Amino acid sequence: MLDDIMPDVPGIHHVTAFCDDPQENYEFFTDVLGLRFVKRTVRFDVPEKIYHLYYGDEMGTPGTVITYFPMTNMPMDEGVVGKGMMSAVGLTIPDGSVGYWTDRFEDHDVDYTVEERFDETVVGFTDPDGVPYELVTGESEIEPWTEGSDVPAEHGIRGMFNTTVHSRDPAGTMDVLEVMGWDRVGEATHPQAGDRIRYRAPEGSPCADTVDVLIRPNAPEGVMGVGTFLHVAFQVENDWEQDRVSDVLRENGYITTSTKDRDYFHSRYITEPGGAIFEYATMGPGFTLDQEPAAFGEELKVPDWLDVDVERIEEMLPPLETN
Repeated sequence: MLDDIMPDVPGIHHVTAFCDDPQENYEFFTDVLGLRFVKRTVRFDVPEKIYHLYYGDEMGTPGTVITYFPMTNMPMDEGVVGKGMMSAVGLTIPDGSVGYWTDRFEDHDVDYTVEERFDETVVGFTDPDGVPYELVTGESEIEPWTEGSDVPAEHGIRGMFNTTVHSRDPAGTMDVLEVMGWDRVGEATHPQAGDRIRYRAPEGSPCADTVDVLIRPNAPEGVMGVGTFLHVAFQVENDWEQDRVSDVLRENGYITTSTKDRDYFHSRYITEPGGAIFEYATMGPGFTLDQEPAAFGEELKVPDWLDVDVERIEEMLPPLETN
């Protein structure tokens, strides 16, 4: 392992999942969870068919961002959450907010579970398509989004807490995290839910600095589709740092892709041995590249380099009414 020359990978940048109806997705994340609708763009390889929707805090700070590909125009089979993919994303809530959120979920007919894990209380739930999430009690430097939300600031979501990778090769997944410079900080055993090995970024991020590796050898294999996560992205400072991360991963036997221009950040990817897709995304240029913060999410934004007719694309995409 070459951790002595590994660049800083201080936390999670964003996660991406598949949903069906963009309107239902938008209403759940903004109206129920109280997140900000940060950006409305398209999936760049099929811009006439698929939105790319972003949610987060006021500025779309890395570590708060959840993105979705709604597959309405390109029907996709329902996925199965299981081994070989992410099995949950944790969102940070303050200590003392569990009762508020369980009451809110009951008011919105959202099924939930409550359990104690490590030193946190965890409220498990799914989005309308079955993508699994958790509200996790903890501390965060992120301020919640409150404008236009009826979630009180004292109970608001403060970015991501962690992701859970349900690995089909736990040793391989843990090796990648260790090559990244992350530290093994704990483990927990549950007779039904399986074992968890917890990793944390050594320096830490304002939020989203934790990954749990879930070990359930006899669990079914995951099937990617609507209702599952596509990938988890980790933070790297810039293109130069991203190249260094790629070099270290390759020197340790992991194949990385070429750099992909995602407009708001640049990305490289690996498929780690446990089956999950790990992305390494730069901290910039950021979402102010094409909009002022006050206007985030108000109109469809498409990068100039895509060279498409935005008005025509808007006519072809499914309707999406936003507040």
